[in-house]
Amino acid sequence: MKIVIGTQKSKLKTDNPKILKALSNLYSFKIPGAEFTPAYKRRQWDGKKRFFTRGGQFGTGMLPSVLADLEKIDCVPEIEYKNERPESLPLKSIDPFTYFDYQHESIQHALNNHRCIIKAPTGAGKTLIMAGIVKSLMGKKMVILFNAKSLLKQTYDFFVNECGFNNVGVCFGEGYEDGDIMLCTVQSIERIIDNYVTDAEVLMVDEVHEFANGEFTVAAIESFPNAPYRYGFTATVPQDPIPRWTLISAFGPIYTCRTTQDLIDDNVLTKPIIQMLQVPESEVDDSELGYRGVYEELIVNNETRNSMIKDIVNDIRSNHEQARILILVRDLEHGRILQEGIGGSCYFLRGEDDLGSRYSTIRSFTECGENSILIGTKILQTGVNIREITHFINARGLKSPIATIQALGRALRRHDNKEVVYVYDFMDTGKYIGAHATKRFSTYVSEGHEVKKI
Repeated sequence: MKIVIGTQKSKLKTDNPKILKALSNLYSFKIPGAEFTPAYKRRQWDGKKRFFTRGGQFGTGMLPSVLADLEKIDCVPEIEYKNERPESLPLKSIDPFTYFDYQHESIQHALNNHRCIIKAPTGAGKTLIMAGIVKSLMGKKMVILFNAKSLLKQTYDFFVNECGFNNVGVCFGEGYEDGDIMLCTVQSIERIIDNYVTDAEVLMVDEVHEFANGEFTVAAIESFPNAPYRYGFTATVPQDPIPRWTLISAFGPIYTCRTTQDLIDDNVLTKPIIQMLQVPESEVDDSELGYRGVYEELIVNNETRNSMIKDIVNDIRSNHEQARILILVRDLEHGRILQEGIGGSCYFLRGEDDLGSRYSTIRSFTECGENSILIGTKILQTGVNIREITHFINARGLKSPIATIQALGRALRRHDNKEVVYVYDFMDTGKYIGAHATKRFSTYVSEGHEVKKI
């Protein structure tokens, strides 16, 4: 028995078909909705996604898992590398930074193992971990992919202005500058294909959970055939098996550097005081409404619920002089309704705003001489670093654990103006959204936070 290891794909060679079949079944998962496809109905396909083929091929990132499975049946395969095995390089420091222990451990783990997914809570200094890996691999051609230009710009500024890195390039919709460390949005990847896809030795992907679904993004993380160093970064690894194993297959095992609760206990993050407020049942008949209709009636246009949000803001205003209140909404119309109802120093950040407008709005919010409110859509869910937030109102009615954790992370960063951060969410009632509220409650609890239902 032998495993031939390649940069992207590896293969188990054995004369025992039962082992191949068992591993293929172990790493096969039913695709949601597959039963509606013509191939499934014609019984030409079993509706499953196979991460280990019946011929023995699998993504190289799965190698530790496959080896562990073989060890359970006392099989120790011979290992053969198609290409030269990547070297393990020493960790290098970055002036003037001092790594936290967990940051040092994360960088060292990445360098020793050459590929992994680093799960780091929002506020853990993920960008510094990324920079530490870049510094240690300096001299190799690198591509770092982002799903949003705001994340790219923040990382570029940190690398160049704070870390002093040279030869950093950028590639996004509005601009291109060549460099051996190329920061690129996935939407602009076509512009670097000729010079980077075959030459890059290092592939890094920020907010890698955003790349786990979708034909284009999955193709991106499965490209770069000559990059043996492959790293993904996220605070929220998908729990569903297909996106989870898509990432592991491309990047390797998940390495959890610390939990959110660990960092709160270590005073790296701010402790949240979470309250979930009971929303009275609506008189709206939702029995004939689909999800969109329910959301519009019971979230966006729900006067009772919106009045509760306004009352929370007014109560904060009455008890604080310079509170910084973040409100997240899903729909632009919901944001408009809340902004009109709240009034005062209330700013609205939209995805359509250019980078200059975004930073100007955030600056007005943080530097306001009185209490201020910032309303935002998904654009504020990830990648926006506003340490001054003292209160967070999750006005959305979503169920996704990833969206819930990412949103909460906006408020947990430490700042001199707060010892705790106050978080408000809603126990909604009604079709769909009632179950979604329960899911958000469970997500907060599973992250180790105390939650009060009011």
